[in-house]
Formats: sequence, C-alpha cells, structure tokens
Amino acid sequence: MSELDHFYVPTLNSVWNVMVKFDVDPGPIFENFGLYEKDLQDSSKRCHAYIEIALWHHAQNIIKEPCLGLDSGRDTWHPSQLGALGYAWLASSTLERAFHRLSRFQHLVTNAYEVEINNSDTLYTVSIRYSTQNPAFQARSESIISTLLCMSRMNFGNNLKVQHVSFVHTEPDNIDKYLKVFGHEPEFSAAMDSISFSLDDIRRKLPSANHIFAEMMDQSIIKALNQLESNNLVSQVKSVILEQLSCGKVTEEDVSSLLNMSKRKLQLKLADESVRFKSLLDEIRSNLAKGYLKEQNLCLSEIAFLLGFSEVSSFSRAFKRWTGVSPGQYKKYN
Repeated sequence: MSELDHFYVPTLNSVWNVMVKFDVDPGPIFENFGLYEKDLQDSSKRCHAYIEIALWHHAQNIIKEPCLGLDSGRDTWHPSQLGALGYAWLASSTLERAFHRLSRFQHLVTNAYEVEINNSDTLYTVSIRYSTQNPAFQARSESIISTLLCMSRMNFGNNLKVQHVSFVHTEPDNIDKYLKVFGHEPEFSAAMDSISFSLDDIRRKLPSANHIFAEMMDQSIIKALNQLESNNLVSQVKSVILEQLSCGKVTEEDVSSLLNMSKRKLQLKLADESVRFKSLLDEIRSNLAKGYLKEQNLCLSEIAFLLGFSEVSSFSRAFKRWTGVSPGQYKKYN
C-alpha cells in the first residue's frame, strides 16, 4: 500500500451496522470490495482507505437518510472496532490522556487523516485534518465526530457536554439531528471538522482507569505500528524488544535468537542501518517511561517492571541518563 491509503477493517463495522439499522443487507455491498463479515472481526485485516469512502457513499445513496453518519457514532460504535487502541482508550485515566493516545496512535487505524489537539484556557478541541487524497465529506465527517463523542461519553458518562462542534461541509436543510446529538447547532463550512469540550471535564479523573492495562495496550499498539511502517530490520528489532520488555532484561542475544540470526549478524545488519541495539532499546524504554510517569497512579516499581528493569535504582539511573533528570523530577513537572 502507498503511504496514505490504509484503513483498519474492523472500524468498518460502523458502516456495516448503519446499513443493518436501516434494513439494508451490507453483505453484497462489502463483497463488491473484497470484504466479508468475518473480515470485520480480523484484527490483522487492512484495506485501502478509498474503500471506507466508497462504502459510506454507497450507504448514503441507498438509505437516503439525512445526516446518516451521525447514527454510526451514536448507535453502533464499540471499542473493539479500534483494536488495542479502543481498549487503551477505555482504560485511560482522563479523557485528555485518552485523546493523547488517539492522536499519537491514529495511524494504527488509518493514514487518511490526522487527529489534532488544541487547548485554550477553558476549551479542549479535537480536530480532524484530512489528506488531499481523502478529503472530508459529509457522511464520514459526521461519523468521525459523533464517534468521538460516543467514545468520550463511554468513559466519562452521558452528562459530558459538547462546548462547540464544527464541520467542513455546508449546512444541511434540517439540523434537528445535530441538535439532538450535540446539544446545540454546529458551525458549518468550517476550516476543519472538530469537537470541543470543557478543559475541566477533559482533565477529570475517570473511575474506569486501569493504568497497567492501558500501558500494556500502548506497547501492543507500538508493536503493531512498527510492523505497519515497514518490514525492515529496525522495525523487527523494535517489535521483539517490546514483546520481551516485561519478561526481564532484554539482550542482543535474546533478540538475535528470536530473529533467527547470530548476535554478530544482527550487529552488522543494524550497523548497515546506522543504528545500535542499545540505542533502540534506550529509545523505546525512554519513550515508554515518559508516558508511564504521566500516569499518576503508577509507582516507580511498576514502571521499572514494565520496562524490564529488575530494580527501581537501575531504572532511575537509566532515566537520568536518558533525560538528564530523575523520574521524580520528570513526574513533578509533566
């Protein structure tokens, strides 16, 4: 696939379920694009992003329901449609942390658009920036924004209020459904599709938080993203490191063995890529550690375990070498 054309097939459950809701058999439509119902449960299945666009266009043309995309978020979304990212979302300590994960790991779902976050003194705004190959259109825009609201309320509760919402498309003839979903009239013909919440709500601690589980899902997502980016040796080494981190100390011998090559061969191949094993290990541990330290309920011993350190002191020394500050200092100011 090219750089900007992949889409995570289980996410297409939203289109499938909307068709079913309006008594349209989605099977033959999906089969025209080489997809079957079983594919929607396959966490390894990806397709070209144009298929998602085509399916929404088909749904809109057949069903003829105004603002059809709004139904996909409100009635048909489930965390499993985003794989590990969906479950990491549910386990996040705050909606701010959940949206940070979504923005960071969006490419696990698709490269067709980016999730961007902007803060003001009181508002937290999540915007969608589409690629030139896959521009915004009404049904998909409605689906994405209403799904973001559904996801947020699944964590926070139905009392979460939308402060502002905007769409790139022009205002439709009837906006009653928008008023019902979002609680007020959106801005139309806007620069980007977006949804805004109160900063206080976004930062409120969530009772469903499970820090250990969320970070385990992060590791799974990073591994999947590495595999997506390319099949080169660096990505393979990173994936093996992520798999082995919580099992204990990760060594070149361990990784080379799992990749079916000698330690020396691994060193030579990495040298061809102008990288060293220790640099890759430190990069992964450092990035994960910074994320873990932002989770207020994770203690240093838990973080050390997740990163494959046998002792907190070893982790603390390594972290100071990576960042120039101790874990406690980093946690205090981030």
